[in-house]
Amino acid sequence: MMTPKTREPRRAPAPAATRVLVIDDEARDAATTLARLARVGYPVVAEAEGDAVLRLVRAEAMRLVVSELYIPCTEGACVVTALKQERARLPRLRVLAHSRHTGPADDAWALAAGCDGVLHKPGSAASLVREVRRLDGLDEHEPGTARAGDPERP
Repeated sequence: MMTPKTREPRRAPAPAATRVLVIDDEARDAATTLARLARVGYPVVAEAEGDAVLRLVRAEAMRLVVSELYIPCTEGACVVTALKQERARLPRLRVLAHSRHTGPADDAWALAAGCDGVLHKPGSAASLVREVRRLDGLDEHEPGTARAGDPERP
């Protein structure tokens, strides 16, 4: 008699099902981030071009953005700076810098530019999901407590 194969259960979907916009100009990094968030139930969309990001955020009133640093746009040196200006119209907009730029100056710049947290790539899936959940209001950690210094394993 054969026993049926058991499958590893998927994690439950994110309760709020907040749509997450992933901004990355490296296709492989974007695909990894998208997969990690989709696996836990977040609806995700990706964009690599700064001006398209701004149009999407404005048209769809996005609430949660995970962005590589230094993505250019016509409204400023970087899309995360332009997103900060959207906070007056979209006060619930949260931006997580998820970047390969890992120096202390990059982290400080990201937070000063309006990001609500910073994670370094490649990092762990658990750290990414934990930080997205925090920004989505599903975790109790203090805003701005970047996990950049956490030891992470891919």
